[in-house]
Amino acid sequence: MTNAVKPAETERDPKKFTMAPTATKPELEAAPPKPANAKPPGIASASVPDTLSALHVNPDTGLTNAEVDASRKEHGYNEVAVKKGHPVLNFLKKFWGISAWMLELIMILSAVLRKFSDLAVVGGLLVINAVLSFTQERRAAGVVEALRKRLQVSARVRRDSNWQVIPARELVPATSFACGPET
Repeated sequence: MTNAVKPAETERDPKKFTMAPTATKPELEAAPPKPANAKPPGIASASVPDTLSALHVNPDTGLTNAEVDASRKEHGYNEVAVKKGHPVLNFLKKFWGISAWMLELIMILSAVLRKFSDLAVVGGLLVINAVLSFTQERRAAGVVEALRKRLQVSARVRRDSNWQVIPARELVPATSFACGPET
């Protein structure tokens, strides 16, 4: 007895495959023909010449400065936007979470039971935890920012028929660039 994929299951849900015992060899079915209006493959799976023609790029000259400026206006710089919150709001977020809620619940119970010494100790722990967490996070963000400034990635690109080395921030879609150890 052999195991085969049930065709009925795969037709309903292509991501779901189940194995079922069968007494005979599975019959091979011909793949259905592709419809005439099927979309061509995306740029990610297309060949290099197809990609260059889809992006309207001449590999011998690269992009012109005017094309680069137009693309930059449309897409922006090649960088990750850094979102910085207000420091006071970042500090107040330290009082929001499971561990903070547990300490706050202990503070409420201590107040209800009139155990003010426990209330003061737990309140102090909550504030100290928030201050330490906030300062550690600020230091880590400062280190990441310093590393980001020190790490300037550059790329060798073809612009106006000339190879140039530019900061990676200046890359735009459809840029011809060189890969390899000599770049």
